[in-house]
Amino acid sequence: MNNDTLENEEIDVSFVMSVYNKEYYLPSVLDALLNQTGLKNPEFIFIDDVSKDKSVEILREKTKNIKNVVIVAKEVNDGISITVNQGIKLARGKWVRMLDSDDILPLDSTIKMIELANLHNADMVYGKFTKTGKEPWLISNEVMDENFSYKYFPDAMQAVLGGHFIRMGQLIKREILQKAGGADERVFIQDETIPLRVGRLANGAIRMFSNVILVPKETNNLSKNTVQLDNDRFFANYYMLKDFQEVLRPKDVLKLYERAISSNWKYVKKNIKNPYLTWDFGYYLLVKTFKLNPCFEHLDKIAKRFLSLEGILRSKKQDKNI
Repeated sequence: MNNDTLENEEIDVSFVMSVYNKEYYLPSVLDALLNQTGLKNPEFIFIDDVSKDKSVEILREKTKNIKNVVIVAKEVNDGISITVNQGIKLARGKWVRMLDSDDILPLDSTIKMIELANLHNADMVYGKFTKTGKEPWLISNEVMDENFSYKYFPDAMQAVLGGHFIRMGQLIKREILQKAGGADERVFIQDETIPLRVGRLANGAIRMFSNVILVPKETNNLSKNTVQLDNDRFFANYYMLKDFQEVLRPKDVLKLYERAISSNWKYVKKNIKNPYLTWDFGYYLLVKTFKLNPCFEHLDKIAKRFLSLEGILRSKKQDKNI
């Protein structure tokens, strides 16, 4: 671990990045990250999940003259959600911004997100991303459109349940993020569990209608694995219902249930023969039409089918005994 922190200075934002075999992207990703404009005293936390390439060496070389850097080179591969949470627990800034190690941040995106959060006293800010198809070094010096629009939601959970989270990049108040427990470590991909868990506790959210992430040419990215995404989206909503049904508002419970059933239907439609003749389709229509209350008998049945699938990356902490 390398920690050059100046204890006397308040850290305005902690960047948390999980890293696994991204040597192709990291030089450009770090160029954009380390040159974020307008920040007073940022912190950079990198958690490497046992990369087999030169990712750790690149991290150390690119940050050797940068203050407030923490690099953790793990000895056991735990998967994305667990790794991200290890970084979140180390964060000490007022704000935390998480990113994947193949995400390029526009140079002024973080300060613009902080300014909006402060303006509206919101605990969470998120925006759009674009898959550019370009080499990473060609987009590492981009800035945001000055004329972007945004929407403030006093009800953070409403914003989250109405959104669709594939990549990270949210800016979240650290105390709220840590109180929420970060990502649900039972779900391999963290993208949707973090907003859901934070939305339950956050005071307001802002959605920016502009790119806060630029995605370079993709090589081997989990976002191409639609079965993995459907699996993880289902379990993100399933576990929220299991954990918080008694404390969530009825309208949020209904929406979580609809999202869980919709995730299952997306999987069935793409992967099951004659999907429109299945009970999955009929039940999906019922839930969409009549806003049914959760039936855990149905949810558990879906969960067992997802758990039976081969080729899905799973967290070591996921309960296999539904």
